[in-house]
Amino acid sequence: MTMSGLQRLNRFRANLLLSKRLSGLPLTRKVRYVANATLGELLRRRTFASFGLRLVEISLTDRCQCRCEHCFAATEDPCLPEDELSTLEVRSLLDDLSSMGVTEVCFSGGEPLLRDDILDLVRHAYRKSLVVRLITNGVLLTDQTVLDLKQAGLNWCSVSIDSAKAELHDAFRGYRGCFEKAVNGLRFLVRHGVPCSIVTVARKGIVHTGELEDIVLLSQSLSVTTVRINFPVPTGRFGNQPEQVLTREEREEVRKLLKYGIVSMESPREGTKCTAGVTKINILPSGDVTPCVFVPLPYGNIRQEKLSEIWRDMAEYVREYRIKGQCPMGDPFLREKLFNAANSKARTQRERVCR
Repeated sequence: MTMSGLQRLNRFRANLLLSKRLSGLPLTRKVRYVANATLGELLRRRTFASFGLRLVEISLTDRCQCRCEHCFAATEDPCLPEDELSTLEVRSLLDDLSSMGVTEVCFSGGEPLLRDDILDLVRHAYRKSLVVRLITNGVLLTDQTVLDLKQAGLNWCSVSIDSAKAELHDAFRGYRGCFEKAVNGLRFLVRHGVPCSIVTVARKGIVHTGELEDIVLLSQSLSVTTVRINFPVPTGRFGNQPEQVLTREEREEVRKLLKYGIVSMESPREGTKCTAGVTKINILPSGDVTPCVFVPLPYGNIRQEKLSEIWRDMAEYVREYRIKGQCPMGDPFLREKLFNAANSKARTQRERVCR
């Protein structure tokens, strides 16, 4: 089969998998979600209409049990627990997302299961007819927790796996026993019928050794629904390691794994346009709104402005920084420009507060 034929087949399989995360939603919301997830992602154009903002990732906390070498959420100034968005603030945000026509919300971190109110937030999002996803390190995914999340309305759960070998995964995460807990968590998700995926980063070290493919094979043995492969981005703990960015040849090597029908990635082709600030955005624990988890440039804070207004202002990001084939953070010139812009916005905000 040719690569284009394989890509069409994988897109068809991906569309079939979408149906697994729509359990319990009203028919109208199912139709809207499928339309947004297919046409919206295919077009990848920024609009305020039906195929506009589709996915909002809410980073509920910077707290985490692990100390991963590639963590994008690791900062020198993490959000303190008392400064995180409160339960009421997140619930109000979910109300706004539903009214804006957003179809999917993803709770992440840090580790979102460290939030005592996570079940309440999942339940509220589900009641607002949002497709509810969660990204976790798997440490707290017990059998009972999975049941509770399912009953609350969780539609999809992604678990991070950095190696198919327990000792390597644990060493990379800085948490002994993390691999066993994560794999058991995936088994619980499969057992209880919660669609789930392994999410991993295609680090140079595992691309050239074949370990990345071993993760895909592990997912098959666990009957996981999909494997999401992300390319390395020089941010967070990778911020001072621009050499981690894959070359074009290395990215093409990773794309060969698309031969496994369960594999997906943000950029399946070299010219694929990034969807940050186009169909998805990220909200930090402090309420700052950025184009995605990898880009440190806030366009406002939901505690001070309406999300719809921040979304409108973010059109600037698409004009200034959107490139084909890779994250702008991987481009040295654009990365420096983004950091300078972020620092400038931070200074402006401090001056506004001090007046």
